[in-house]
Amino acid sequence: MDRSKEDLNITHLEDEDEEIIELPHVDNSHLIARFSRSLVGIMFNSEIRSTDALITFMPRQNIWDVEGRVHGIDLGNSRFQFDFDSEADLLKRWTPHVGETFPNNKIIWVRISCIPTHFWVEENFSTTGKCLGDVKAVDARVARVQVSVNADKRLKFSAKVKLESSEIVKIGLKYEKLGDDALPVDTSSMMKELVLSC
Repeated sequence: MDRSKEDLNITHLEDEDEEIIELPHVDNSHLIARFSRSLVGIMFNSEIRSTDALITFMPRQNIWDVEGRVHGIDLGNSRFQFDFDSEADLLKRWTPHVGETFPNNKIIWVRISCIPTHFWVEENFSTTGKCLGDVKAVDARVARVQVSVNADKRLKFSAKVKLESSEIVKIGLKYEKLGDDALPVDTSSMMKELVLSC
C-alpha cells in the first residue's frame, strides 16, 4: 500500500473513533428565513484558487455588480455562501441542506477516445464512465458519457480497458467545456492507468 492510501486509511480510522456530538433540537426557522436569499457553492481547483478572493471579487462591478448588497462567507473545505440583500440580486435560491458532500459534484461530458468503433455500445461507455463518477447519460454515437464528478477527487485523463477479446486498450478521457470551473488536476494522474473490465 502506498503512503497516500495509508494516510487515507488512518484518517478514516480516526474519523470512526471520533465522538459524535449530537446537537439539540432548536427552532432555526429564523435562520432559514434569513438565508432564503443565499447562494452556496464550492470552489473547484482550490489548490490554485482562493475562496477569499472569490468572496472579495465576485460582488464587484463588471462581475456580479452587487457590491454592498451581498455578504460572502467562507464555509471551509472550499465551500462558500453569498447572502443577498435583495431577491432581484439572487442568482440561485438557497435551500437548507445538511451534509459535507454538498456541493462538490459537477456534471460534465467526457469524450472517450481509442475504443475501437465496433465496441461503441452504451454498456461499454457506461462501464467506463462509472470509473469517473455517477453516469447520467451516454451518447455512444460520438463516444462520450455524461458523469457527475466529485470535485474532491482528481480528474483521470486515461484508463486501460479490457475488451471482450482480452485485448487491453489505453483510452483517453477529454472533459468537455470544463472552462473556468476546472476540477482538481494532478498531472501525475495523466500517467496513472486504471484497468477496467468491459
